[in-house]
Amino acid sequence: MVNGVAHISLNTAFTMNAFAREGLEASLKQIVYTATEFPTVNSVQFLINGDKQEYLGAEGGYIGSPLRRSSFN
Repeated sequence: MVNGVAHISLNTAFTMNAFAREGLEASLKQIVYTATEFPTVNSVQFLINGDKQEYLGAEGGYIGSPLRRSSFN
């Protein structure tokens, strides 16, 4: 973690979501809300296999910058 940003690396299986965009957003939201329960975490930068990606999966969920709880409003 650097400057309140938790870096979470997931494997490519996470990019395949059977529930389309809604499922993808729900998964990202759940992880962000859980991680930001820690007082030192303000946002989450998602990585795929350790690499930063701009978009996640065929649905194109943006993960190019750290996500906050407010990213889902």
